[in-house]
Amino acid sequence: MACVHGCGAGSSQDGDGGANSSNPSGSAGAGVGGDVFTGVGGAGAGNSSGIGGGCASETVDGTGVPLDMFIMLDQSGSMGDSVQGGTKWTAVTGAINNYMALPASAGIGVGIQYFPLTTGGLVCNPNPICFVDGDCGAPGCGPCFGAIPPSFPGICMGALDTDSCNVADYATPDVAIAPLPGVATAITASMAAHSPTGGTPTAPALQGAIDHATAHAMANPSHVVLVVLATDGDPTSCTPTDIPGIQAIAAAGFNASPSILTFVIGVGNLQANLDAIAQSGGSNAAFIVDTNQNVEQQFLDALEQIKGTALGCAYAIPVPTMGNPDFNQVNVEWTPPGGDPQIIPKVTDPSACPPNGPGWYYNDAQNPTQILLCPYSCNEVEMASEGGQVRIVLGCETIVE
Repeated sequence: MACVHGCGAGSSQDGDGGANSSNPSGSAGAGVGGDVFTGVGGAGAGNSSGIGGGCASETVDGTGVPLDMFIMLDQSGSMGDSVQGGTKWTAVTGAINNYMALPASAGIGVGIQYFPLTTGGLVCNPNPICFVDGDCGAPGCGPCFGAIPPSFPGICMGALDTDSCNVADYATPDVAIAPLPGVATAITASMAAHSPTGGTPTAPALQGAIDHATAHAMANPSHVVLVVLATDGDPTSCTPTDIPGIQAIAAAGFNASPSILTFVIGVGNLQANLDAIAQSGGSNAAFIVDTNQNVEQQFLDALEQIKGTALGCAYAIPVPTMGNPDFNQVNVEWTPPGGDPQIIPKVTDPSACPPNGPGWYYNDAQNPTQILLCPYSCNEVEMASEGGQVRIVLGCETIVE
């Protein structure tokens, strides 16, 4: 797809049409075009932006930004289950090794941590008998399942797994994010030193991954930083263990500034629950790996698609040929294959993205360095056949949803 995945920043200069009787301010016209995105019609001669009134001073092809991903990899006992060609664990780690070896992966930043961890200061009470969640140990342990107070006790989920529920443990990478191919050797050695055991403390693992990704994004504001949650089961230990609780963690990361997207790869039949987590984390749906097919190849394909989506939906804010960018005069133009230019409206932040409509937002409202497409717009761009184009239009008042 032309000018979506890291194209060059060629520009076309458009003269400032200034004010006229129908548009005294010289700002964007109010025509609407297209059946997917709200377009602004009436572009003048020589103005390829699709914005009316001739206000555009410069139109620049959308250019990609550096991509970093932090993989939070499930190493629970069920990852040792047999699949075609080995176990879930050997297939998934083999896919990650193959991904890192691809020439097209060079320059992508990758880091990794695992769950569950059994080190750290917070390990849940091994006593399985409980009446309330608090009987299971420190906050985050449990939940207490099946109790009918005051007479009938329940069982602390995950009590016998000794899984760490300490978010800080998971926020500390086993291998810190660094560019490929240089970091590949360290990640390969790290995965070789791990093996499946324990339960599935998804909540602290995902929160820790988002916390680490957030810190990395703040230190690298020009990069897109995302989390890849790879798992083969629903949460079993460390509260919350319900899917709405996990969704809330993913949503908080996505709606924060900087915004951290959570992509989910499920190894096994977990479609509904993992889709819900992925959608809350700003990605459209989980990637589901069929354990009756080639697990390694499917997981590798999922990593490739995640890379393509992330790179195709994040753009650097161009610097005008003259002067500094005015963040209130930036518009995003999408031209579908064979179609007319259409303006994607800006929304205030990720939480304002329409569930079934177009939009974009700045990665940081106060100090923007990137333009990020909302999930619906991202999907429209990614689903387009070859020939679509994203361009950044400078010099016109931003069209706001």
